Amino acid sequence: MTAADPNAPFLATCRGRASSRRPLWIMRQAGRYLPEYRAVRQQVSFLEMCHAAEHAAEVTLQPLRRFDLDAAILFTDLLIPVEPMGVGLTYDPGPRLATTVESMDAVRALKIPDPEHDLAPMLDTVRLLRAELPADKALIGFVGAPFTMACYLVEGQGSKNWDATRRLMFAEPKVFDALLDRVVDCLAPLVDALRRAGCDAIQVFDSWASVLSADDYARRAAPRTDALLRTARDAGAVAINYCNGAAQHVDRLAASPAHVTAVDWRLPMREVRRRLPSEMVVQGNLDPTTLFADEATLRAEVRRVCDEAGEGRHIFNLGHGILPQTDPATVAAIIEEVHRC
Repeated sequence: MTAADPNAPFLATCRGRASSRRPLWIMRQAGRYLPEYRAVRQQVSFLEMCHAAEHAAEVTLQPLRRFDLDAAILFTDLLIPVEPMGVGLTYDPGPRLATTVESMDAVRALKIPDPEHDLAPMLDTVRLLRAELPADKALIGFVGAPFTMACYLVEGQGSKNWDATRRLMFAEPKVFDALLDRVVDCLAPLVDALRRAGCDAIQVFDSWASVLSADDYARRAAPRTDALLRTARDAGAVAINYCNGAAQHVDRLAASPAHVTAVDWRLPMREVRRRLPSEMVVQGNLDPTTLFADEATLRAEVRRVCDEAGEGRHIFNLGHGILPQTDPATVAAIIEEVHRC
């Protein structure tokens, strides 16, 4: 396995060491806001792109060819592992699962993937990327948090409030807890394999934890997310914990084993910094819609986030994925401003 230079800005900052500059990357930086991404997407479907290492590597590298970013994030989808778990997956345009998991028998039927065999294209993409990336650019892999994965496995598609998931949590708590544990069993080998293939960091995405109360998140979701974060740490990777809609969960996030806590924009960065341990690295948290403001306003917001985060122990990012309608020129403005901070 090759790896980035441990003194590269992203990795040094993640591990709490002095860095030559404040690092940054952007969630969904390889995506529909880039015309070169859309050109590839016209040739292949989304799933085909995820399953073809050469296409996935190409779109992962596209934003780093345009912008002076400090990390690439592997192009894939957090639901790709459900296929070798035995659940069919299509996109129309959002994800649709062929079956749902709502009983103990269905939980037990979920297969634990062998990443080297069942998710080989993803690992091949990692190897291609690490060979292409310079030593000062980190490579981030990712998995879905167990609660977020359970949401899709229970409901079979996207939802606003994930009512069926939360109904199962209260009506059949043993089934629900078994599902969360099974997801950990299914994803932990992938976390380890991503690291061994060449990922320098692993981000665990909890996209839907915002629908949980603080108590339910702390009691059910967080311990399973922590298990994946510990797997990443034990494998030698930087562990990043991203929780969307995290305002009510910040205090529990402070207790996670992550090197880095990534948060959305709903809490000011100064409040995030105040409530997390002083030694914890934070990532975020510019509102993605700020990129549609005039340039002066955008630059002022970038400086505000940086000022509130303080020097050191901060990775600049958006609080969620960049929107498809975004002008790429705004990304260049953000990078220029961050490098001035």
